[in-house]
This record gives sequence, C-alpha cells and structure tokens, in this order.
Amino acid sequence: MPIPESSVMVEGHAIVSVDGMIAAADGSMPPALRSEADWRIFQAALDVAALVVLGRLGHTRHPNPGRRRLVLTRSVTDLEADPADPLTILWNPAGMEIGTVLGRLGIVDGVVAVTGGTGTFDLFVPYYDRFVLSEVRGLSIESGIPCFSKGHPRFVLPGAGLVAQDMELIDRGVVQTQWVRS
Repeated sequence: MPIPESSVMVEGHAIVSVDGMIAAADGSMPPALRSEADWRIFQAALDVAALVVLGRLGHTRHPNPGRRRLVLTRSVTDLEADPADPLTILWNPAGMEIGTVLGRLGIVDGVVAVTGGTGTFDLFVPYYDRFVLSEVRGLSIESGIPCFSKGHPRFVLPGAGLVAQDMELIDRGVVQTQWVRS
C-alpha cells in the first residue's frame, strides 16, 4: 500500500539471526550478527536514500554520518527538529501520519529506508515496497529483540504482500533475500 500523498518507495533493511532477532536482549548487536558484505550493501543503500527512518535507540547508538534522518520517539508531540543534528527530525507517529511528515519534509519521491528497531519495522509493514533481509545461518539469539513483533520476517513479509526474490549468499553463512511487493 503506498503512503498517501507520496510516490516514495519504502525499503526495509535488516540483518537477523535464524530466529528473526536483530539484537541481543540488551539491545546490543552481537559480533556474530555482523557481516562486512551486508554492511557494505546496507551503507550503499542508505547513501542513496532520500530519508533514513529509525528508532530513537538506533539513532542514539549510531551517529549520523550526514544523512537525512527521521527518528521515531515519544519525546515530541508530532514533528520537531533535533537540536543536536540539523539533518535529523524527531517524529512521534501518534501525533502525525507518515504522509503528512513526508510532505512537511518535502520528500515526494525517492527511497525511504527503514532500518529498525522492532517498533519502526512494525509501523511500516503496510508500506514496504521492498525489504532487504539478510539472515545469519547457524546463529540463534535466545531472548533477543525481534525484527517484527508478530514473528520472523519470513512469515511477516508474505503476510504484507511481499514475495521473496533474488536470494543469494553474500558472505560466509549470510544469505540475503530481496522481498518485493507482488
């Protein structure tokens, strides 16, 4: 489903364990969940995105390397500039719809890259045109933080109308699948 009043393409990006976790229980990313090949592909995608969307925790943990960011947070009423970063806007989804946000930011086309965490991934489920999912085979993160609250991405994405295409081994034990809207 497209975002109202917009012609952007919404693209999710995640690397998960075999059980669909994006982080350990404490929110940290275990070293075994990292892949240089995935990181290069991920960074290249963010470099060409019109906007990167992420949660407050991810924004806090990973400094902004000069990209426009939309950070989900309950600390604002609707939409506010981040006083610490001129390229970052803070957004409370309860206070304003995403179509209105994009209009206010002047983003009418291009790619909106959604990078997590769980609440952010969940919010955009109806809008994904594409989801780039990397899975680290053989890695399980017991009691970790899931990519989606409703289950493994391999089950959530088809339920949202996306189909798996172009599965490839990108690194030792890391398989990347392009999920696209059918």
